[in-house]
Amino acid sequence: MDRIDLDHAQPQNRHRILQAVRLHGPLARVDLGSIVGLSPASVSSITGELMREGLIREVPGSDAGRGRGRPKVMIELTPTAACMIAVKLSINRIEVTLGDFAGGIGKVAALALNTLELSGEDLIRVLGEMIETAIGQVPADFGPLTGIGLAVQGLVHKNETLVWSPALSVRNVNIAAPLAARFKLPVTAMNDADCIALSIRHRAELQAVENLAVVMLGTGVGMGLILGGRLHSASSGAGAEFGHTKYQIDGPLCHCGRRGCVESFVGDYALYRDARSMLDLPNTDALHPSDEQMQALVDLARSGHAVATSLFQQAGRALGYGLSNLIALIGPELILITGSGVRGYDQMEPEMRRALDEALVDTLLAPTEIRPYPWTADLTIRGIVLQVLDGARGG
Repeated sequence: MDRIDLDHAQPQNRHRILQAVRLHGPLARVDLGSIVGLSPASVSSITGELMREGLIREVPGSDAGRGRGRPKVMIELTPTAACMIAVKLSINRIEVTLGDFAGGIGKVAALALNTLELSGEDLIRVLGEMIETAIGQVPADFGPLTGIGLAVQGLVHKNETLVWSPALSVRNVNIAAPLAARFKLPVTAMNDADCIALSIRHRAELQAVENLAVVMLGTGVGMGLILGGRLHSASSGAGAEFGHTKYQIDGPLCHCGRRGCVESFVGDYALYRDARSMLDLPNTDALHPSDEQMQALVDLARSGHAVATSLFQQAGRALGYGLSNLIALIGPELILITGSGVRGYDQMEPEMRRALDEALVDTLLAPTEIRPYPWTADLTIRGIVLQVLDGARGG
């Protein structure tokens, strides 16, 4: 990497250093310089400035027990140096939490409500009330609020207008501007799958992957797409709607109102809807079966139940043909399958692989690795926290 030591690049270099420490965790200055491509003198100067401002700190005891030679003193971000408010909007649920300067996430406050009954004004009011409560609970020792991030299920235009969401009956609602005016803070809105892709791409071991697709299985089917190391997002907000690519003409009804989408076979609501038509299963919210209900369906398939097994095989086939189109068009190096719906990936994978083999010649299929990514924590909120921090001044 070329070394950048020009005076006019100082703000850029500050940002790169902060992002590197946020990404890699505690680092020695010499290792930090290698990562960001700056000279030891520049790293020392900039980290000294950041330390005086309270944005970074030395890790207590990090210079101990390292044997002979000059010890390495590790530095890390000061979590309380600044903060932001993160909001997640999904079907019948709104969650709000505090994100700290290091990218950590606080306790999540959740509100269950019928989101389909909300008008645009109702939505802004509810979001505003929850954000105001969260701001009122920011600990006194935290630094300033840098912004508000909204991770939403649906299409988002230019990071401010919610064009369409399966969670809402209203469309084309500018959810950023009213909140920005009320709280005098920058507000960024993003598609939830894009947030997940950013969260996963933030892992140090994936930094070298330039073209990455993250497919989210769950209530619906979404995708975040990293191309050339950057998030792909069309200005319309519909830049990577993998779940609404077609698998079968005149197939099952999808949340979007059309038929035969990949989501109409693979989404939780689709699997449970089809299972209830053939099995005696508990009734549920037609849009949002519970985790327990979906896990019970997966367990049925794993036990060899013919109907449940066939449904996951059908879902795997639809997923495989959808991925074959993605690979043929874009050829990502890596496709990660994640989301709460990854619970049933082992039941989908064999048929998914068969569909891929049927659809693509080896020369197209071989360069792309496909594997599941565990859904041990909600990556959506983590992604919007990182996005807001990345766009904040000094962060």
